[in-house]
Amino acid sequence: MSKRARPRSKIAVLGAGNMGTALAHVLARNGHEVTMWDFFPKVVEDIQIHRENRRFLPGIALPRQIHATNSPTDCVTGAALVAICVPSLFANATLEGVLPALNRGAILLNVAKGFAPGTRQPLPFLLERLAPGHPCVHLAGPAIADEFVRGQTASVVFASSSESSVRRVTGWFAGPAIVALHTPDVAGAVIGGILKNVYAILLGSLSELGGDSRNLEAAALTASLREMVAIATAHGGQSETLHGLAGLGDLVGTGFSRASHNRCFGQMLATGATAAAIEEEKGWLPEGARAATAACALARESGVKAPLANWVRRAIGGTRPTLDNLQRAMRAAAHTP
Repeated sequence: MSKRARPRSKIAVLGAGNMGTALAHVLARNGHEVTMWDFFPKVVEDIQIHRENRRFLPGIALPRQIHATNSPTDCVTGAALVAICVPSLFANATLEGVLPALNRGAILLNVAKGFAPGTRQPLPFLLERLAPGHPCVHLAGPAIADEFVRGQTASVVFASSSESSVRRVTGWFAGPAIVALHTPDVAGAVIGGILKNVYAILLGSLSELGGDSRNLEAAALTASLREMVAIATAHGGQSETLHGLAGLGDLVGTGFSRASHNRCFGQMLATGATAAAIEEEKGWLPEGARAATAACALARESGVKAPLANWVRRAIGGTRPTLDNLQRAMRAAAHTP
């Protein structure tokens, strides 16, 4: 459908980080009216006045169809789609605050790649329970925000048990920058998206520890994927989902992109920085740092041996990453059934 013929919809984006802003940019370029809200008033002010998100996505001029508000309630009022783009730690609290203002039948789009706070429950399942009558679609697949806004084409996967809802969402996003695919395998897409952040930390560490070694990178990538498949399928996901864009594709994108927070975090760990020091310096911890312990627990509960995920967990917990202990983990992974 051409941009001129595309029906215009009102879309809300809760969370104007780099991904929320990039998705708003894509939707606005597709002709939709997008309203954004963020926890930081300065971010909202910059979007309103300067047409730019100078904190999270500097240098990108935002289309006129993007608006910003300091009120999350005003943001979602009248919206057909509500994209929840805050970190997983704040997703349920953010949604609970706007529940009374949601349009009847409004679709929720979960963008966070993490578990519900304090649990090992994938976020889309929690959000659907919090908001009955509002189907939840999950954004999976490789999604590097900086590439979206530069107009570089990306294939992403939307996952939902509601075929009608996921088709509406793919229709809103499909355009010059997005090839939008969809799957009913919510568990596989969600768990794959969580796990790839953990293994992206490993790949980031390896880039510092292993030098310019494609052999090591290839071995670590394939071993990481094998652990991801084992954990995800033990918890209801489908192997083909993990071998596709929502698993392998997402791991490649996050594990090797210089713009990836998880890869950057892994690189910093490998230089000797602690997780606490990185959080103090950057002001954030990536989703993979929060998910590593839960990922290892998922593996343990299902009897899956996950030496690489455990290596990441120990590195976050304070064990100094070295090439020697990483290679030991890789050898253990190579001999894991």
